[in-house]
This record gives sequence, C-alpha cells and structure tokens, in this order.
Amino acid sequence: MAAAIQLKKQLDITAEIFEATEDIGGTWHYNTYPGCACDIPSHLYSFSFELNPNWSKKYSDQKEIHDYMRYVAKKYGIYEQTELSTKVIRASWIEGEKKWELELQRQNAKDKLTDKNQIKYFNFVFSSIGGLRIPVIPEQFKSFTGKIIHSAFWDNNYDFTDKRVAVIGSGASAVQIIPNLAAEVKHLYSFQRTPSWVGPRYQTKHSKLLKMLFRYFPFIMRLYRACLFFYRDFRFKAWGDANSWLARAFKSNLRKHMLHLFETHGRPDLAEKLIPDFPVGCKRILISDDYCQTLCAPNVTVITSNITGVEDNEISTLDGAKAEVDVLVLATGFDTIRIFGQFQVYGRNGLHLNELWDNETPKTFKTVTVHGLPNYFFLLGPGSALGHNSVVVMIESQVEFAVKMIRYMIKNKFESLEPKEKSQEAYSSDVQRRFKGTVWTGGCSSWYINEHGNVQSLWPGSVMSFIKMLKTTDYKADYSEA
Repeated sequence: MAAAIQLKKQLDITAEIFEATEDIGGTWHYNTYPGCACDIPSHLYSFSFELNPNWSKKYSDQKEIHDYMRYVAKKYGIYEQTELSTKVIRASWIEGEKKWELELQRQNAKDKLTDKNQIKYFNFVFSSIGGLRIPVIPEQFKSFTGKIIHSAFWDNNYDFTDKRVAVIGSGASAVQIIPNLAAEVKHLYSFQRTPSWVGPRYQTKHSKLLKMLFRYFPFIMRLYRACLFFYRDFRFKAWGDANSWLARAFKSNLRKHMLHLFETHGRPDLAEKLIPDFPVGCKRILISDDYCQTLCAPNVTVITSNITGVEDNEISTLDGAKAEVDVLVLATGFDTIRIFGQFQVYGRNGLHLNELWDNETPKTFKTVTVHGLPNYFFLLGPGSALGHNSVVVMIESQVEFAVKMIRYMIKNKFESLEPKEKSQEAYSSDVQRRFKGTVWTGGCSSWYINEHGNVQSLWPGSVMSFIKMLKTTDYKADYSEA
C-alpha cells in the first residue's frame, strides 16, 4: 500500500497490486485469533502520511488496525488498483525485454481464469509478501484426532466452552491467546519449549479530549508520535550491546516484574520455569497485562518438558506426563526463513532466488535490492525487521529508496539497474559483523536466526541509522545497468 501510494504521488505511476486473499491487510486481515493486537503503539504503527487521531487505545487490536488499513486503501484508491484472490506464483526476468514476467493464479472459483494462469509483464516489481505468512505446522501434531486450530487460521465459529485445550508455543500469539481462552475453557495446557521475557503492556484508552486535540491540532499528534519513536530508538542500546548497563538494567527489571507476578499470584514455582536466562531481546520481547497472571490460574497447567508424541487426542512429554485434550491450538508461528513458499523467483543468468536463499544466508544491498534481480525491490525482506521499534517506518524508508531509484532511472533513461555483486557482498558482510555483541546472538533459539547460525531477519542498528543508510546511494559505484 505504501509503495503504490508513493508511486502515484511522486511519479504519477499507477501500480497493479496482487493480493492472494480476499481483502487487503495482510497480517491484520487473516490473523483473527482472540486477543490479536499490535505490540507497537498505534500512533507509531501507522503511515506517516496518514496519521489517525481516532485510535481508541495505546495498543490497538486487529480489527481496529484492519479498519484503518481499509480506510487508507479506500481513500487512496488502492482497491481499484488491486486484484484480490490472486496469487503470484512465479516472477521471471526476461532479459531481451528488460521486463519481469509474472504468472498469476486466480483463487476465485467463479472466475473463468482459474483454469488457466495469467501472464503479465512489468518494468518494476515490489515484493511486499512479508515474513510472517507461511504457518509452521509441526509434523508431530498432524496425527492429533481432535480439533486443530492454527493461530493464523482461527475458527471464530468454534465453541471452546468446557473444552480441554492445549496451546503449543510461547511467542507473541500465545501470549495474546492464552488469557482470552483460559476464562472460557475447562482446562488449558500451555506447552512451552523455551521461555520468553514478558513485560507490562500498560494498556490505556485514549480519551475523547486527547482524540479531539489530535484531530484539531495535528502538530500535537505528530509530536506525540515523534516522542514514541525516539524513546524506542534511544533504547536500542539495550539490544545493540548485550553487556551495556541498559541491557543489564532491562534484564534485572523484567526479572523482578515477572517474579513479582508469579509470587503474588501464588505460583513462585513458575518463576524457575518461565523466567529466561538469555539477554532481553534475544527472542522477541512480549508485552501483556494478564499473561503471567493467567498462567497462575487453577485451570491452567504449564508444561515445559519436550513433547515426545501425539496419539489420538493425547500428548506425551519427555518427563512421562500425558495430557488428554479436545482442542490443539498451534501458536507455532511462521517460517521466517523460507519466506517465499510456492512463489518462485528467477533472475538473470538462471538465478533461482529460492534455491540460493535456501542454501545460504540471504544477501541484499541495503535490504531493498539484490544482485541478479534488476528492477526488483524488497519491502520488509531479510535484514529489515525490528525487535524494538515500528516496522512501518522501515517500510516507508525502503519505499522512498525505491521511488528515488526509479526516478533516477527515468531521468537517465536506464531500462534496468541492479546492485553490483561486490557492493552487495560488502554490505552483507558488514551487516553480519554488526550483529556481534548484540542480544540477538545471546544464545537463545529464535526465529531471527537461520540454520546457518546467522541473524537473517533483523536490522542490526537503530531505525535512525537505517533511515540514514537509505538516504543516499552512489548509483555509479554500487549499481550497474543489467
């Protein structure tokens, strides 16, 4: 959406958008599990060019965020540019034409084109598929004979009343699901392979007066947004240096917070199981005002022993325990390493990006472009996710970088540009070097790290450093005409 809007605003280019599902919104369209919400303040998790004075609370839920996105889509004509229920299953660079060939697969059963894939050609492609799109469903759970629900494909019609429920996972979705399910079910089993740091959410509602001030005095809203941004970016020191006083202080304070919750709710025994030892931020920090409290409830059992088998509707663990349940809730997250799924990308000289990135840590130039893929721009791809601030700011910076490059190409009448291999190698090596000493290499198991032991998903610096990095580019030194 950001790319399409800026291309129209700045270059008067009307892009075509292909969306695999039946509505826009991505993550905020198909994740509808109970408690689904953002862990970044709403006023920061929104487009800088379309601030919203009407956010109802500090951290908005899925529905409010999706409604905001649909409002923006309608205002800027995004729906008119978008082919919904349309998957892009292949992108191939056609050297002779200097264009990308996209193969499209319609999903609508009533559409006559479903029997035959459609081919379209484009001068530029923006890859906006995101990293949280392919659900992880471990093989060992496929033999379960009861009801199975993955957090990404929630069944909102299912009645959990008086059911015995197992929730697998201890990440962001589990932290939101568990408090909402526990009050409804007969018994809830929380299976946790590794613990997570959980901080207070401090959720607050925005008063009518505050919303009125934001509406009639937009500069106050922008000032508030700026304060949220710089406060979070200032704290990057706690993630960027695992041995800094700030990192130690964060760890000490969070430990005290979690210990206090377990002790005051009568379950000090959970502290040893659920308070991590690794640096804060090594895995994504979770925020909640009711998660730790819920784990202490009498109808909740926390199981940290590894699952060894699933037979019928019974789950066995390494310590010999067994749990018989009616419903299996998989809060097992997404495959953030192999992000393409069925989508295949072929660049110049036979380059098959899927195979290349399966066999080695993905390399990009400044997170947006890749050697061998002319005129192809990644948004929120490898190396541009965050653990401390809003990814919307990252996306807008990447869009600005891509728009500037297209403007440069139009001005100089270049048909195609791609980063030089040496520039990409130098950039990628520097990024991996900068992860040394950060909390993300602190020894935990997280979705940030790939099978090669490298941090694949994240940017190793502050957001301000990311913005600065993308501000200027020496096209003659770092790019070549394909």
